[in-house]
Amino acid sequence: MRIPMRFTRLWRSLSLLSLFLYFIVFLFTGKLDPKVPYRYLIRPRAGRTAHGEASSGIILCLFEGAMEMGVSLIRELRCLGNKEIIQVHHCMNELSTRSQQLLRSIDDHIQIIDICEQAQRQNMFPKGVRPSDFQGYWIKPLALILTNLTQVVLMDADDVFLQDPASLRRLSGYTKTGTTFFYDRHVKLHNFLARRINGTPLLRHLISTFDYAQFGLQGPNPSEHLKRSLTYRYNVAHEQDSSLVLIDKSRAGKAMKILEYLIFHVRYELRFSWGDKEAYWLAFELAQQDYFFSPWGLSLLDSVPNGCLKKHPNTLCGSMAHFVPYELDTEPSQVLYVNGKALLEPHPAGRSPTAKVKLSRMYNPNPTHITPRFRRLNVDLAKQKSFECMDGLGSERLPQVFQAYLLRRRLHFLALSMDYLPSLNICQL
Repeated sequence: MRIPMRFTRLWRSLSLLSLFLYFIVFLFTGKLDPKVPYRYLIRPRAGRTAHGEASSGIILCLFEGAMEMGVSLIRELRCLGNKEIIQVHHCMNELSTRSQQLLRSIDDHIQIIDICEQAQRQNMFPKGVRPSDFQGYWIKPLALILTNLTQVVLMDADDVFLQDPASLRRLSGYTKTGTTFFYDRHVKLHNFLARRINGTPLLRHLISTFDYAQFGLQGPNPSEHLKRSLTYRYNVAHEQDSSLVLIDKSRAGKAMKILEYLIFHVRYELRFSWGDKEAYWLAFELAQQDYFFSPWGLSLLDSVPNGCLKKHPNTLCGSMAHFVPYELDTEPSQVLYVNGKALLEPHPAGRSPTAKVKLSRMYNPNPTHITPRFRRLNVDLAKQKSFECMDGLGSERLPQVFQAYLLRRRLHFLALSMDYLPSLNICQL
């Protein structure tokens, strides 16, 4: 069977990239024996409470098929200067003994927790709810509820950071509320939060019928943030992107108990969310607890396979990205992170090479542009025609450091894929 020319070019590009990465590996680690167990960076002890337990840290949920992304993310966080405890959660033996040993060998501040087993020991699963229901998206809120950490940074394994996300705790939104959330796509669909229940949008139905009294609350009492939101005013289907969530549990009020109720009960009755993404802000809204969303809408990178810059440079369709959640227009426009599986995996989402995949989700070797920062509440919904793209919002160059950080992340990703672990030690490129 003849291979299409575009795949030949893609393969050639990937081969050249691999050769370049091999040169970097040899340059920095040529004298190291890849078979020798190696402990990479000895870091200062994480911040702890008076009782000796870490009070702040990162939660990362992994399974066997996400190890390359997870390990490379851990190394990226350390290269960015993060020194906190990293809790790796999995559900019902999703991580092999070998993978757990590997995680412990590369970092001195990693805790590995089978969170479903822990929940089962505490008899948290209602009748008819199985631990396996929490393999996938829903493991994240379960981990948040049960963690012994107080100030939590919850993230996805395919996040590519340009700054240490823990630094967001110093910004005004977090200091005021103990939360930082990020917006999802502003798409009007008759699904999820906008799905109709007896003629009423699901979001309004949930707010008006929720059992507030069970939690000692009077309601409904929708917040001003909710009443201004696109989901409430214009029936936009999605509000939150949960690829990065910051919560100070000590200031969450009743939100954690309501989050528990949402994930063990409500989600089985109302499919209010694609995966876990809406559960966090809804828990705070229903708990009548203040919370903070970054004012900036979701941005996208250009997708090279999709030909965004050539075909429609003002409409980008690649990986999702977010800016640092400063509140003022006068504060700098800085890219914080990209949620970019297509930047790391040659076949994103675990798809086989022969499966039909949208061009915007194919491996994206060298994105150069991003949707400029914009305020979500000011967006013109009439311009938004598609789900995959940010229609008519323009494009601007990514910061130059993005390419360097992405190259480093790919190097760490390939180091584990190729079982050449000494390359995980490289931070400076």
